[in-house]
Amino acid sequence: MTRLLIVGGAGVFGRRLAEGLIATTPAHVIIAGRSLSRAEAAAKALAAAGAAALDRDTSDAAAIAAHAPDIVVDAAGPFQNGDLRFARAVLEAGAHYLDLADARGFAAAFPTLDALAKRCGRVAITGASSTPALTHAVLDHVCAGWRAVDRVHAGIAPGARAPRGDSLVRAILSWVGQPLAVWQGGAWRTRRGWSHCRTVRVAGLGPRRFALAETPDLDLIPARFAVRDTAWFMAALESAPMHRGLEAVSALRAVWAAPEKVAGLMRRAGDVLCVVGSDIGAMFVEASGLDSAGDRVRVRWRMIAPPGLGPFTPTLPALVLLRRMMQGEQLALGAKVCVGVVTLAELEPELQRLGMTARIERTRLRSAFQVALGADYTRLPAAVRAVHDGASGSRFSGRATVQGSRSGAARLVARVFGLPVPGADAPVTVTMRHEADGMEVWERVFNGRHMRSRLRALGPGRVRESFGPFSFDLAISVREDALEMAVEAWRLGPFLLPRVLAPRSDASERQDAAGRFRFDVPIAVPGVGQITHYSGFLTPESVEQSAPAALTAAS
Repeated sequence: MTRLLIVGGAGVFGRRLAEGLIATTPAHVIIAGRSLSRAEAAAKALAAAGAAALDRDTSDAAAIAAHAPDIVVDAAGPFQNGDLRFARAVLEAGAHYLDLADARGFAAAFPTLDALAKRCGRVAITGASSTPALTHAVLDHVCAGWRAVDRVHAGIAPGARAPRGDSLVRAILSWVGQPLAVWQGGAWRTRRGWSHCRTVRVAGLGPRRFALAETPDLDLIPARFAVRDTAWFMAALESAPMHRGLEAVSALRAVWAAPEKVAGLMRRAGDVLCVVGSDIGAMFVEASGLDSAGDRVRVRWRMIAPPGLGPFTPTLPALVLLRRMMQGEQLALGAKVCVGVVTLAELEPELQRLGMTARIERTRLRSAFQVALGADYTRLPAAVRAVHDGASGSRFSGRATVQGSRSGAARLVARVFGLPVPGADAPVTVTMRHEADGMEVWERVFNGRHMRSRLRALGPGRVRESFGPFSFDLAISVREDALEMAVEAWRLGPFLLPRVLAPRSDASERQDAAGRFRFDVPIAVPGVGQITHYSGFLTPESVEQSAPAALTAAS
């Protein structure tokens, strides 16, 4: 019988992992932790085989070997300090190692144990938890066969009454407000932990306010799936005061060096505020890109955990792996992060056993022009189609010439609409994001000036483009080798404005002799004259999938 030692087995996640193992396997489970009395109480309640006092921070190989474990699971943490001493001691004690770590630095450093694990003839796996194991199991399933992955957004939203210990709160506070390297817009950028908050509506849960969270997935998703644009991981707190409190901590981090010191206070505040929240948790993973047929799609997986069952979720990848090991499966020796190791097909029965509901929704994301043009869309030159349907990516760059006006009134109108400043051979970049079928957002940067618009198909031959509160209905058509667009109506909010005052624009897009996408956009206003005329070319941007400096140094 397999002897399995769970360090932190009396804690929030360790106890639930032990419960799952005892319920579904014949394992000889030993509950271990710093406090022998707590371990004994948990062992008695769970009908575990035994209990032991073991401090992961101070135990060496001899102390671990004294319990003669076949497998040691670290469910205690925290892992944010990236300290591998305990994992190393487990391997030196002759046992396999598994943990529930979701710490980015720990996962990045973990492969340095590979040589030791192989020398000891043992398996060491980190991250057998919601992130990264479950997120990658989902992505491996929904993105199978895809030609390209453009964007990935994932998030976890625990219920307000989910149990939380001081160590968990300290782990979160360790990265809140800290600079995080994030793959965004096809490049590594620095963002603050628990910033960039936005509301996400999760089916079955309702709207929740999410914020940027640090997990290994910020590194692993861009690397494993060659994400062309953005890979983002978020977390949400149901309690608005708690969520806003973390936003405040994030903003104050520059002048408050050690917010971890108030972990106990924040945990107690959460215990008080949880009475006004639910006990329902959720997780979602969303990916968009080109599927095996070359169609642009968005696939969204979401899981809802019934009241009180959310904390079981991080234990399920470990449960599946441990069961496979106990059944005699020979996993590859060495140390690795738990990605591509557990499949969604293996995890789904565990979700169902606990009454969790999961479903996958697939949406085709045609561009506004594909929808509006219908069959005529195929008549467009390849370079024009490539920009609109995203076959070559969602980021383009090139050069443009911008002609302005000497009229003060024209310059004022151009500034109000954020139109590009005049210049010859100016750099231009365009990022396109498909938000729904027939709806997209364009971000243009002309020589440093940003111009953002939202487009959606209105019907056959008609597209609406919105700049802030103003929107313009465009009549579009394919003429010979070009896409032509003309303004036929305009609005301020919902109000239709006089057509006689509408801007005049006969814009076009075509493919030039070099095979590049070329645009020509003149805009004039009655009584004012030309306010801008910009033209130029775009080509797909190449994406270099290098790792952020922190990950490179640790690997």
